[in-house]
Amino acid sequence: MTGSDKENGGRLSFLDSLGRLFRPKEAAPAAPAAESGRLAKLETDFDTVVQALNAKIEEQRRASSEVQTSAKPAESTAEDRAAERARRMETCHRAIRADIEKMHVQLGTGIAGKDLDALVDFCVELDGIVAAGRRSFELLPRLRYGIAERLRSETGTLAVDRLVALLGRANLTWPDPTQYHPAAKPEEIERSRRRRLAELRELFVAQSFRSTAERMLGIISTWGSDYPDAGSPLWQESVLEGVAAGIRGLLLRDFVTLLRQDADALLRNVETSIGKEMAALQGVLAGSIGSVDQANKALASSLHVLDEVIPEVAWQQLRAQSPSARGEFPQ
Repeated sequence: MTGSDKENGGRLSFLDSLGRLFRPKEAAPAAPAAESGRLAKLETDFDTVVQALNAKIEEQRRASSEVQTSAKPAESTAEDRAAERARRMETCHRAIRADIEKMHVQLGTGIAGKDLDALVDFCVELDGIVAAGRRSFELLPRLRYGIAERLRSETGTLAVDRLVALLGRANLTWPDPTQYHPAAKPEEIERSRRRRLAELRELFVAQSFRSTAERMLGIISTWGSDYPDAGSPLWQESVLEGVAAGIRGLLLRDFVTLLRQDADALLRNVETSIGKEMAALQGVLAGSIGSVDQANKALASSLHVLDEVIPEVAWQQLRAQSPSARGEFPQ
């Protein structure tokens, strides 16, 4: 096995055996020199009054300007706006994660806040495994990809079913962010909820490992900083999706652990399944297959074994060992 295989193997390394602000106040003009006589005094007094009046006007003007300035929002730069969006997004992420952790406790999922970061790291690692093997024609990366993808699909369905059961046990229903007509009947509202849940189930199951990791923490990257108000139906729905993502991450970790523990049995099945394809591939290499079409069929058959047959074998092995893989959860 090469160093690259070891680096990409990660959590599925048991298969290695196969081969992260005033304007300054203007100085008041100097008072005129005192002159004798009544005219001089009158002039002086007049100037004094005028100066005082001007000072008063200026004072009032400044006060008015200050009020207007304080009332008018300062123009922000693109950097200011970006920083504000980032602050809002961080605030939302902290708040929604706190609500997700509270909901885990309320529903009794067994997942504590301290567990989420570890499950996030686990799912991000699996995402890397999938990326490495998706288009690979090498045995180990492709095999890890096939098994990881099957686990992603199965755990998505199991996590939603588990969440729905826990909501029922807690006498809670799925929130529906759609707006109801005041005259809507209870059965119409319930049908709307069921439709919404069905839509979300399909989207959730199809999520990548990285999206699952983000949802565990309440991060919805497509929203940016445009999160709904805390406590709104859409917010509540997002909290529940985060709980489902946490359940999914836990199932993934448990299932990979089981496969590692019984790697020998899986290895035997892998060897048997791959062995059946070797003759066809060897025939292609030896030139006994006379057309490109036949060669492509032989290669497709071999990739089918790695993408579907062996992942099915691994999944059935898990179902035989784990009640959770069969959808049997403690009440």
